Amino acid sequence: MGQLHLPISQAATCRWLALLMACLFAGCGSTTTSGGRIPREERTALIGELRSALESQSGWPRIHAAEALIAQGYPEETLETYRPLADNSPAEERIGVWRILAQAEPGRAARRAMVERVRAAFLDPDGPDRLHAVETLAKLQFAVPDEDRAQVVEYARRNPAEAAFAHWLLANSGDDASRQTLAATLKDPDPVARLRASFALSSLPGPRTSTEQAAIADAAQAEPADSPSRVMLVGAAAKAVNVSEPFRAELLKLVQSTDVERRRQAATWLGDVGRPADQAALITLADDDDPRVRMAAANARLRIDRRIPHRMELADWGVVALYLLGMLVLGWHYSGKSKTTEDYMLGGRQMKSWTVGVSLFATIVSTISYLTWPGEVIQHGPMVLCGLLSYPLIALVVGRFLIPFFMTLRVTSAYEILESRLGVSVRLVGSLFFLTLRLLWMAVIIYTTTTKVIIPITGLDPSWTPWIAIVMGLVTIIYTAEGGLTAVVAADVVQAFILIGGAVVSMVVITVDMGGVGEWWPKEWASHWQQPILGYDPSARITLLGAFIATFTWFICTAGSDQMAIQRYLATRDLKSARRMYNISILSSGLVETFLCILGFALLAWFKTHREYLADGQSISANADQLFPRFIVVGLPQGLTGLVVAGLLAAAMSSLSSGLNSSCSVVTIDLIDRFRRKRDTETNHVRVAKFVSVAIGIIVVSLSLLVGLVQGNLLELAFKVVNLLTAPLFGLFFLAMFVPWATAFGTLVGAAAGVVTVVSINFWKELTGTAGPSFLWAMPASLVVEVAVGSLVSLVHRAAGGGRPTPGIPRAPDASSET
Repeated sequence: MGQLHLPISQAATCRWLALLMACLFAGCGSTTTSGGRIPREERTALIGELRSALESQSGWPRIHAAEALIAQGYPEETLETYRPLADNSPAEERIGVWRILAQAEPGRAARRAMVERVRAAFLDPDGPDRLHAVETLAKLQFAVPDEDRAQVVEYARRNPAEAAFAHWLLANSGDDASRQTLAATLKDPDPVARLRASFALSSLPGPRTSTEQAAIADAAQAEPADSPSRVMLVGAAAKAVNVSEPFRAELLKLVQSTDVERRRQAATWLGDVGRPADQAALITLADDDDPRVRMAAANARLRIDRRIPHRMELADWGVVALYLLGMLVLGWHYSGKSKTTEDYMLGGRQMKSWTVGVSLFATIVSTISYLTWPGEVIQHGPMVLCGLLSYPLIALVVGRFLIPFFMTLRVTSAYEILESRLGVSVRLVGSLFFLTLRLLWMAVIIYTTTTKVIIPITGLDPSWTPWIAIVMGLVTIIYTAEGGLTAVVAADVVQAFILIGGAVVSMVVITVDMGGVGEWWPKEWASHWQQPILGYDPSARITLLGAFIATFTWFICTAGSDQMAIQRYLATRDLKSARRMYNISILSSGLVETFLCILGFALLAWFKTHREYLADGQSISANADQLFPRFIVVGLPQGLTGLVVAGLLAAAMSSLSSGLNSSCSVVTIDLIDRFRRKRDTETNHVRVAKFVSVAIGIIVVSLSLLVGLVQGNLLELAFKVVNLLTAPLFGLFFLAMFVPWATAFGTLVGAAAGVVTVVSINFWKELTGTAGPSFLWAMPASLVVEVAVGSLVSLVHRAAGGGRPTPGIPRAPDASSET
């Protein structure tokens, strides 16, 4: 039997891929942009200017100084000033005080309480500061609840100058008509109305239509040179329109104006749109007589400095390129060694337990996990580690009940089990659940790796996202499609050591930079972390009990129904090897997850010490998921950055390759073979499997472009999207394996109930507009509902004369031998 090839030769594919990689790397560049970073001593002096304004100013200038400090990553420095004023501030300043606290308070509940105060002030029809209140709600991107909408709409009917902020608030909540009204207000005869409308439009999130951009640009050009609104309109145009250079150039002239307010406003706008070369104009304001101008200039310079992109150097790109080429060579090495379907999909059932165990671990620890664990600890604290307490119980249940069951079967696809017990309809539903689950999972991995890692690290425009996804997808498709499970497992082992090495390197660099472990190890519970909750509280984000149950449920569901896991049991020699393989996998997973959480402690301390390395608009708590990628490019020396990026790519590609291979098995065995009348030759069968792998890879890359529409941090994204069908899928297997009276009809009804449950909990806020149960309860609740409903409906169905005799599941008695 000759060597098998895809229609386009591997050599030709590699040449085209190498060309695409070269173009991509060339576009990335190897140096930072011109302009230079502000020296550390000067940066300290600029922060001192903001602190001085906070101490010396009063009223709204002091509020603006506090907002500048918050933007620079020092929210705690504003709390000492403004917490005492929360209940006894002057009436004309109280909205500003609450606005500061709504941004600076570390606790979510405290921030929400301040927003509620502002909301109450706006809803008070006789309130003295409704205008400031509605402006603040808009600036805080408050979503108007249905019960408030009538009052906001009524306020929007006032004169255009007062109504502008109400329309801004409504536009934040998705009201396109209000957005259009703001654009029309740019032509209003009242300069104050034009000023507020332009500011509101420039503050709204994009994308902006060409009509809206043209309206802003026309309004700025038409505004009289001596108008008090001129600077605001020019600044809004510089920020909001594509052709902004003329407006930015005018701002540079306006910072030299003889009018104090014009200088202050121009400097403030340069904080939004300025470039490194504009620092020279702002430096001239350092000795301005007005402290408000000095403060605005200092804040603008600090913001511009944060926008200077940090990019990987040539040595780093070399390391990444070597890694990708190494994966291609590995695929070439194993190509043609899979002669039969069993070789291609199960490695001939003779693979070593330690390699398969490391492979399963590397599959589970994707880029999502690599970023999720440090980011979760930074943002919410170490409560997520409570899930590790369930690992011994997981190993016991999986090793004692699940693995022995699967090892007695002579199957290639796990979903053959469902047909032998409950019929072809349940098998098809299980296969479709798995394919949907894994396609979404792989799409999220590509989305996370490109948008959260590669784009921020390289400083590339987001428009490069699909090209990066294509490169990563092509490399993975080639070695997966060519080498089958043997190549996947071998690659996973290599990638596991690379991803662990990347995390270790990061930890060592932080420890050396900060002077030892004791300098970054937390000595107290951070003020922004969620307080520990041990028992049941469905509204709390994470509790010890919730994390324990959610982790246990996920691992049991995955171990008992996921083709990626079952495929690896079946790839080992016997039951003893399979158990050893799983224990190696879960031990590795626990150790690495613990290490990544500790890395979160180190990253939190490092960025508190080096806040200047936060990107413009970022904060430590709000952008926790992005801090590890940010550190990789700003905190690591040349070469090591490339190693850690290779680790992130390794985490992604190990999961992608496993997902592609297992999805290929399900499509080939459960969909193609199940309904094909004539059995194909092994040669053609393997060729079809390779085609299926390529097709799945293309679908996954396409889906990855839609993942960004889901709200939440990476941990929530993982539970909401990636694990959406994990529990419903295992529910099918639970009913098939452990409920003797289960029928196909009852199982399908139970599965439908499980899906409704998990979707309702995961997307409760999107469906109802109110806060619901924590996302951690979605899988346990879904599984309980599915098993209960499926069991009950099956009983009723059988009592009514439905169902059919339950056949035995085909077994291979010697497969479960301990030796």
